[in-house]
Amino acid sequence: MSKKVLISSCLLGENVKYDGGNNSITDDNFIQKLKNLSLIVSACPEVEGGLPTPRVPVEIINNRAINRDGEDKTKEFVLGAELALKKALKNGVKMAIMKFRSPSCGSGQIYDGTFTRELICGDGMAAALLKQNNIRVFTEFELKEAELFWENL
Repeated sequence: MSKKVLISSCLLGENVKYDGGNNSITDDNFIQKLKNLSLIVSACPEVEGGLPTPRVPVEIINNRAINRDGEDKTKEFVLGAELALKKALKNGVKMAIMKFRSPSCGSGQIYDGTFTRELICGDGMAAALLKQNNIRVFTEFELKEAELFWENL
């Protein structure tokens, strides 16, 4: 069984965030272990779905990916989610570490669609699709739990 882990590219230090930056967690011991064992599968559903970096922030509104300017980016988000799932399945991934609160990668909580930084319960589009396909999704704030899950794969 594969012990590869799908990880949001921004968490791996890639400058793919909406603002052109990243959310690197590469100094974490578990992430270092995965990297040293060549078990990381990197994915940025938003960029892979065709969105540029930087880009106008997007939030989920009525199951649609709408940016702050009111433009519907659902097509790109759905494509990115499908490509992330395809990458995960191709690599035998059973778990993912995804960016908390992201409209693509968020797991458990996402922004509420008002662009006021208010959170609601929910999943980003890619995280939801991964979960629907029995891939366990963790956030960067659940690395201890993720490592325990990975050790027991």
